[in-house]
Amino acid sequence: MESPSVPPDVRLARTIRALRDAVVGCGAACLGLAVVAAAILALSSSDPLLAGPTLTILGGGQLLALAGAAFAALGLRGALVGRPLAGVVEATRERLRWVVRATLVWSVGAAVGWSLADPARTVLFLALGAVTAQLTVVVLLVRRRLPREG
Repeated sequence: MESPSVPPDVRLARTIRALRDAVVGCGAACLGLAVVAAAILALSSSDPLLAGPTLTILGGGQLLALAGAAFAALGLRGALVGRPLAGVVEATRERLRWVVRATLVWSVGAAVGWSLADPARTVLFLALGAVTAQLTVVVLLVRRRLPREG
């Protein structure tokens, strides 16, 4: 909770900076997952047995990272057009919480699904799920930077 002596323009600037960082952080996480997927596919010579799991598990994480960036961008837009900061920040925090939960569900669900389909590669699928689950750390970090009260 910030001190009441903090001027409103400073609160606005801090909120805008935190929301901008959330957009950039989620976007960078999406790019990071794309680089990992491209590296795996390049090193495996685009093995058809590896392409499906890599693209679905990491690609799902990329979509969720893009959703996080979009939610943060909506919050940033709300702050820039003058909506009440408390509402904008709270809505963004809730949306990013949804991204965290969805990422964990996707990581576990996709890894388990692929493991049931091809038990011989379970370790690979669990590793891909773990890489995707790292997105939760990124989203939690950018969510934590958002002010508690706008």
